[in-house]
Amino acid sequence: MKFKSLFDLMKEYDTEEKCRDYFVKQRWNGNIVCPHCNNEQSSKPIYKTKRGIFRCGHCGKDFSVRTNTFMGDSPIKYQKWLMAIFLLTSHKKGISSLQLAKDIGITQKSAWFIIQRISNIIDTESIKLDGTVEVDETYIGGKETNKHKNKKTLSYDKVRGDKTAVLGMIQRSGKVVLKKFRKINKSCIAPHIEQHISQKAIVNTDESAIYKGALNGRERRIVNHSARQYVFEDDTTNRIECIFSHLKRMINGIHIFLSAKHLQKYANMFCFRMNTRDMDEYTRISALLSDIDNTRLLYKQAIS
Repeated sequence: MKFKSLFDLMKEYDTEEKCRDYFVKQRWNGNIVCPHCNNEQSSKPIYKTKRGIFRCGHCGKDFSVRTNTFMGDSPIKYQKWLMAIFLLTSHKKGISSLQLAKDIGITQKSAWFIIQRISNIIDTESIKLDGTVEVDETYIGGKETNKHKNKKTLSYDKVRGDKTAVLGMIQRSGKVVLKKFRKINKSCIAPHIEQHISQKAIVNTDESAIYKGALNGRERRIVNHSARQYVFEDDTTNRIECIFSHLKRMINGIHIFLSAKHLQKYANMFCFRMNTRDMDEYTRISALLSDIDNTRLLYKQAIS
């Protein structure tokens, strides 16, 4: 049954066994593979023991649907994992760890780790944008004027201040990619443009000089914001600026604060929600869980 709401989800998957079977179906789709030796059920038999534990007929090791995935060695029940995935992916601006902890009945620390684990599944590295692509940069962080005197940075400006730079790329009627980068220069943004934008794409930017030489021969169309020009014929960067607006509303309204260390993971989850916004909840979660092998995230990795 395809669920459209949290009520439908809990009505359909009201037991641990049903939730576990759902994850088994999403991971293996009927062809169970041993995560220890990659033995497929069609090769040598894999036996099902008690409480959803499988035993490989080739290597003799036991495993479950959690093994070597984002749920690896977690004592949290499958039903709570499924609820967390639904809440994190269906809310347009996400959900905070404190609110998630209240909603599914766990500690805030565990809820934060759940968000980190689920966000670790998202892969934006393979996204390629084509056609007309809008590119712009924004800055995430608090204002210098709002900081205490002993916490202000040496220079009061966006580049050398305590803000984190984020490069945004969006294809017209297509996907969006957000990338955190350290310095505002072409050598830092050129690799991201090369990785995610097709060579034949038409790139719309503002008049910033950092894009000169970073596009590697791609056609560039400039919108001169300093002259109060925001649209010229079909050239504009309004779409990517709208994405930045949603991103900052997510940070300010839901999470309140994000450290630069974890910003990329939250940006990836934001991109996933935007790129799957036309899907229903069932299809979106299926897309998230389509490739969960080797997605284990240790706590020491999450905080490093």
